[in-house]
Amino acid sequence: MSLNTPVDLYFSGTVDRLSLTDLVQLCCLAQMDQRIEIESVQGSGIIVVKSGQVVHAGLERSAGETDFFEMLSWEGGRFDAAPPQNGEDWVTLAGGWEFLLIEAMRYRNERAAVNAGLGSLGSMRNFSGTIRNIRLADLVQLACMAGGDHVLEVFSDRQPGRIFVQSGQVVHAESDPLQGEDAFCEMLLADRGRFEDLPCKARVSVTISKPWEYLLMDAMRYRDEKLDVGEEQREDKARDLLRRVQRMKVAEKIRLAMTGDKEARTLLVRDAGRLIQLAVIGNPRITDGEVVSIANSRNVDEEVLRRIANNREWMRHYQVRHALATNPKCPLPIAARLVQTLMAQDLKVISRSKSVPTGVAQAARRLIQR
Repeated sequence: MSLNTPVDLYFSGTVDRLSLTDLVQLCCLAQMDQRIEIESVQGSGIIVVKSGQVVHAGLERSAGETDFFEMLSWEGGRFDAAPPQNGEDWVTLAGGWEFLLIEAMRYRNERAAVNAGLGSLGSMRNFSGTIRNIRLADLVQLACMAGGDHVLEVFSDRQPGRIFVQSGQVVHAESDPLQGEDAFCEMLLADRGRFEDLPCKARVSVTISKPWEYLLMDAMRYRDEKLDVGEEQREDKARDLLRRVQRMKVAEKIRLAMTGDKEARTLLVRDAGRLIQLAVIGNPRITDGEVVSIANSRNVDEEVLRRIANNREWMRHYQVRHALATNPKCPLPIAARLVQTLMAQDLKVISRSKSVPTGVAQAARRLIQR
């Protein structure tokens, strides 16, 4: 099997005990360009991902959806993944990658029902191979998605070290003299290098306990601050996020709303869907400033405002109470109750305001007259 040899922009190395489904899903989520050459006892073929979409899948003498489904049902083998070479412009698949992966799993389940010897879904995690031009953060995500235990040994000029993954969670990182989250964040500052996916032969002391999604978000925030990301790069990042969200299904938006960073929350709270907006305020990383902004918004569902009003911690902040009391979307009983907690100078403004409901303005006037 030949391996393309473009200039490495990010990290390259070997991975073990992986499923093709996880590899393809990661390539799509990370908006990667990858040409994945696959060899198995069941056959050989190629899957091509461009700009986060599966555009081609082919066996030796055919191409299309059925070939894609067939390859993702294989139990194990080897793969080489690298960016496509210039001039390779195959397009034999047009469906969204989420649909293709769902159909691939349905195809495998149907095969398993007919042929009991096909094995369980767990047997799919028997692929190993080489990946070129993958960001270190994406590599960590891939290891966590794959589950199991891994040691990622990272070699870079900036901060070499090791990242330990157990049962699909990052539990420890070490990079002399650092350990834990400090070591992890410093290692992810590196842009390029190489890595090895090694077996985890012994249990290690747990120095990282937060879920891997939160850990990666914190590491990316640290990276932005440390490397002083410029305004142009921030705008590019915002555009990339918008394109990602526009392609997401509702369930994916809800998950991102519950786990995403401030940029993701700011974008998703503008979504017309109530469940997505509720997921945003359920994000454990949401700040008081964001809550004030949402409480002021005329574009959120009233159930979101009701949830904010029922949160005792948020109700301790005067700005949140003031925002809810003056928001026309806030249910009147809640707004009228909150008006009673406002200062006299704000009551005077509200009593004369035409932008608040009549009932709220009247409640403010009654309080002033007492």
